[in-house]
Amino acid sequence: MGISTANQAYIFLVAVCSGLALGLIYDIYRAVRIIIKPKRWFVAILDFLFWILATSLVFYTLFRINGGEIRLYIVIGLALGWGIFALSIGGIVTKILVKSYNIVRKILLWPFRMISRLVAWMGKKLPQKKKKEYSEDA
Repeated sequence: MGISTANQAYIFLVAVCSGLALGLIYDIYRAVRIIIKPKRWFVAILDFLFWILATSLVFYTLFRINGGEIRLYIVIGLALGWGIFALSIGGIVTKILVKSYNIVRKILLWPFRMISRLVAWMGKKLPQKKKKEYSEDA
């Protein structure tokens, strides 16, 4: 039995939305990579985990809406959704996430910096013990 045109349109729109979600997940992943600056071998592991997550999301969506059938219009919908996200707000999301992280980090580390400065200032203000000089005559 064939799929109706209305159902195909619905499946296509779900694929576009899934592509948008994949774009958002990828931008979050990019922000994490910018923040933690991983080594080359760790980037490979993170890439692998991203693609496992992306593939799982796509196949879960396909099974929920289409019984797991892969059609060309679904692939086009995924690519279109990802492309729309990347061309519209893709880079902006990454910049906002990194900037937000830096602001939160500065706010959370502020008390520790103040305590550190206070301890350093107090260390300079405390009287220093003078070393006793010993003569060889004694």
